[in-house]
Amino acid sequence: MRVKSKPLSIMNKNSIRKSIDNSIRSLFQMIVIINDPTGICDIIDHNAELSNISAENNSDTKTCPFSVLRKNLVINIHPEDREEFCRFTDRDRYVKLLQSRVHLSMECRLRHADNRYYWSEIIICNSTAEDSTEGNDCLFMIRDIDERKKAELDREAEERAVLKSLQDQYNALFEENMTDQQTGCYNRKGLKYYSDIVIDEARNNNRDLFVCVTDLNGLKHLNDTYGHAAGDEAIAAVAGELKKAAPKGSKIVRTGGDEFLIFASVSEGSKEPYEFGDKVDSGLKAYNAKRSNPYTIGASYGWVLMPVKEGMTRVLTSI
Repeated sequence: MRVKSKPLSIMNKNSIRKSIDNSIRSLFQMIVIINDPTGICDIIDHNAELSNISAENNSDTKTCPFSVLRKNLVINIHPEDREEFCRFTDRDRYVKLLQSRVHLSMECRLRHADNRYYWSEIIICNSTAEDSTEGNDCLFMIRDIDERKKAELDREAEERAVLKSLQDQYNALFEENMTDQQTGCYNRKGLKYYSDIVIDEARNNNRDLFVCVTDLNGLKHLNDTYGHAAGDEAIAAVAGELKKAAPKGSKIVRTGGDEFLIFASVSEGSKEPYEFGDKVDSGLKAYNAKRSNPYTIGASYGWVLMPVKEGMTRVLTSI
């Protein structure tokens, strides 16, 4: 048989207050009232899971300066959250903010009696009605939000993983769109994109700009005499040696069939530009020595090292 509950209008006021009080106590793990003028706090409720946090260490006292309770809380706040908690519970700060707000809140990890950290929400609010200017006490309350917060963090982690996957795919497609498939060097789209970046890097860091033009020796002869497969091999071989020899951070662009442009921001006094030619020559010499081709693969190049000047982007992209 169902028992009808009494209408709220005829319930005893004390019963209503008791119900509200019980509801609030079950919602929060700790409830403290702070007297603003004196800074003295009274612990109204203190659940067992926070028995490691008392008004004073190793004490069951229920009344103490809020600074003492705050100090004990700091010890049990996760190290990564302590700075924010100290700022949040700074008395001058929260008293001033509560003059124009009903409550303040923050989320942090709080150590419980089992010595594990759990996510908690800490709330400081006015103890008077929202539209009342009487009284200046405030409530300091802690409630458990561990399950909700962990679920929220899991969702955020999943979203970040999805976004990272999409970003990786975008980056891969972006690079593919600017890359010459035969040599792995950049194409003219890559030249247009990276020229400003490299020039700005050199300008902003007082570095010089290394620019080199390279082409393959005798490509037409290779294609006409030994076939286009030989020409393709030679182009790939030269591109490979240019990548090895170019200064660190260089962008290598295939501007035509057998033509390449290299540009990089280099620091003053760098030896890399001066070592470039010898590296290319020795690399191609070693490449030819390992093969029994009836032809020799070679490349011609010319480079310059200069400070950044206006209009350089236009010059590079017109090569």
